[in-house]
Amino acid sequence: MMGVSRYYMASSIFRVRCFRRGRKGIGVGYSLVNSSAVLLVIPSQVIWSYSVGGAVLAIGLVALFLSGDWQRARGFDKLILFGPLFYAAPLAAFGTEHFTLGAGMVSMVPLWIPWHLFWVYLVGGCFIAAGLSLVTGIHTRLAASLLGLTFFLFAALMDAPAWAQDPRDRFATALMLREIAFSGGALALAASLTGQHLRRAHILATIARYFVTIPILFYSFEQFLHAEHVPGVPLQAVTPTWIYGHSIWTYLAAVIYAVAGPLLLTGRKTRAAATGLGMIVLVNILPVYIPIGIVERASLDNGLNYLGDTLMFCGAVLLLAGAMPRSGQAA
Repeated sequence: MMGVSRYYMASSIFRVRCFRRGRKGIGVGYSLVNSSAVLLVIPSQVIWSYSVGGAVLAIGLVALFLSGDWQRARGFDKLILFGPLFYAAPLAAFGTEHFTLGAGMVSMVPLWIPWHLFWVYLVGGCFIAAGLSLVTGIHTRLAASLLGLTFFLFAALMDAPAWAQDPRDRFATALMLREIAFSGGALALAASLTGQHLRRAHILATIARYFVTIPILFYSFEQFLHAEHVPGVPLQAVTPTWIYGHSIWTYLAAVIYAVAGPLLLTGRKTRAAATGLGMIVLVNILPVYIPIGIVERASLDNGLNYLGDTLMFCGAVLLLAGAMPRSGQAA
């Protein structure tokens, strides 16, 4: 079983290496000919991941507007509607990596689980199918429930044992909590689709709220202490010096997390708090992660996986917002 976040942490054989300060990407000053030449050398596994993730995002956008939900939504509820899309598109992209990089991922499956390569491919296929389910509305509650369970098992079976080997490793802690937040986002979606089973929906929404809130509080603390690292989710990478504003984005996220986190924890103004959190993560994606993704567009390690992970976290928070009661209703 593969956790999405295991693609880009230092402990993973595939993932995150710290961004080298001063590393030069392909600048906008390059000619069209040179840019086209660079595109030709992008590895096929990168192209496949972007293509599948982009296709799921496009399908979701079409479904969103055809359903009429966008036209009916008002104010910040329009932002909440993007929760399933932001969650599903990276999920499908990461699922694609299970096929393009599957042979090397078998070492990430716990030794006591048999048929390692089978599980790698199965989880990858399930991620892609679940992504399509979330954006099309086909068996969405089932897909969301299974995703919530899957990411919780990832945290319990892989990330928690890794964290226990060195509890002082803040990146291992962030990794484990991120999987729990992904689980919380999926459970929140399942709760919002539970229908007339109000007690079941309330239980799922409450679990989801804590699953997202605890990582938010930890991430706030980490971002205040280590503002030089990328914002939103405290990954190991350092924000490149060429990013405008540099550390200010991390401090901004830390402040909003510090305000919204306690509100979610105490059950006060939960919908507004979760919406604000989703908005600040999205604000960080636009000036930080999209430029990184463009510069590192030929890399899964330093490009797609950072952008996709943070976008999926944004989606999880917005899914939580969608499951929270409106003003005047009990949390």
